[in-house]
Amino acid sequence: EWHQHIAELTRKYVDKLALSLFPLERDSSNTVTAVKIPEGIDGIDLIETLRTEHNVVLADGPGSLEGKIFRIGHMGAVTETEILEMFDALRIVLEKMGHQIAIK
Repeated sequence: EWHQHIAELTRKYVDKLALSLFPLERDSSNTVTAVKIPEGIDGIDLIETLRTEHNVVLADGPGSLEGKIFRIGHMGAVTETEILEMFDALRIVLEKMGHQIAIK
């Protein structure tokens, strides 16, 4: 139940930041959320900036998806506060990189 709750919270905030899930939500896991990197954003730079400037670690896409998606892990003892702090950092970095966010 907890993993499903955190997954739903994560996907709600993906939508709030005008991002898209990969794959569609119906195919998503309750332990990790994959997100498409918006057009015009350098995915490698996004992940690196989050790590170095905000101490947030997101996984890159595997293989041919490298730089095209990132993955948010929410298995185990991940808290709502940690998820929300990660999204605050993600919003800051995306906006600096030019992603237009109309907060919903």
